[in-house]
Amino acid sequence: MAPKRSAGRGKVGKAAGDEAKVHRWKSSKCSDSHLLGLIEERLLQPRNVIHWRRSDGESFPHEEENESVVFLPFVLCGLGFPVSDFFRGQLHHWGVQVHHLTPNSILHISIFVHLCEAFLGIELYFDLFQYFFHLKPHPNDSKVGVVGGAGLQFLQLKKPKYIPYELSDKVIDWKEMWFMLRIFLLLFPFVLLASPVKKPSWNFRGGNVDHVNFLLGEIERLKADHHITGASMVTHWAIRRVQPLQRRVHLAFEYTGEEDPTRYTRAKSLEDKLKDRVAGLLKNVVWWPSLSGAFRAGRHPREVLLRVVGCSLHRVL
Repeated sequence: MAPKRSAGRGKVGKAAGDEAKVHRWKSSKCSDSHLLGLIEERLLQPRNVIHWRRSDGESFPHEEENESVVFLPFVLCGLGFPVSDFFRGQLHHWGVQVHHLTPNSILHISIFVHLCEAFLGIELYFDLFQYFFHLKPHPNDSKVGVVGGAGLQFLQLKKPKYIPYELSDKVIDWKEMWFMLRIFLLLFPFVLLASPVKKPSWNFRGGNVDHVNFLLGEIERLKADHHITGASMVTHWAIRRVQPLQRRVHLAFEYTGEEDPTRYTRAKSLEDKLKDRVAGLLKNVVWWPSLSGAFRAGRHPREVLLRVVGCSLHRVL
């Protein structure tokens, strides 16, 4: 656990600075204006709903009761609160904390979630995820960071079989953009301020080859018939005003429209805002990306796609 605040602010400040060097944390630059900006963009709930507080000027996370640290870029990449069971299950499966991951890792997971729910029309299928991705120590096996020490990458030769996208290389200084959230700790395993420890689960390949191969065929069909990309996923969930890694009352293929309860707001997204948001996460995006082929209430997935999953979530939790 991170150390709690004490009455001696000077001593705490010095101790926090020393600990920040030891644990390789960077002082926070996340201010109220940054967080209010997320609220204005309808990516974060108001302070009185999820009890966030800024941390700018703090050199090390000092948790109050029932608090944990969150990175602002993770929210931009699709993390929402309360977090989804699938995301919690992934953290448990890998034995990591959310701050061990990187923004691009969060984005990989969000794109996968929306691809499964909105375009494949299935419940989240962890075997398919493991077919494409594995977790790697960052920056390397011998020097693993506390913050961002575990990064998702495509397995060798798997990327061409997935929907195409290129991650942005503009994600800089993200480790300085952290804030505190009270509700968050209650949704994760124990908070650790040590580097993540590589486990065999980081490289599990999954199973159910027949199901995975069937879904690989469906992905190829979507690419051929509808030309979907990673930019399609980000744009589509942004238009729907949802966060893929938030716990929602139903899945994306049950989305009902502007009145849908999974939306953060009924207000429509402006195209310029959408374009800027996608460009901040992905590079070499051809605008406007294809959004055809998505499911929603009234256009349900074929029954076979619902049956094929059998939901592997219980194997992750």
